[in-house]
Amino acid sequence: MKKTDMYDIADKLTNFTNQLDNVTELMLTNINNSDISKGNELDHLYFLVDYAKQISHDLYNFSDEIIKDDAK
Repeated sequence: MKKTDMYDIADKLTNFTNQLDNVTELMLTNINNSDISKGNELDHLYFLVDYAKQISHDLYNFSDEIIKDDAK
């Protein structure tokens, strides 16, 4: 794979990470502003937010690994 292709992939992963971070922030804002009482539904929503944050973190790390491996 060419270097430019590797950097394009890493750049796209970083963009997806940023978009996912923005979505999780919107989800948290909406949850905090909602009238949902504590319960299973709210727990499920917080789980989804945490899961999305973990995916975002993993994508960022993967993108970083691509760039580091390519620099070797």
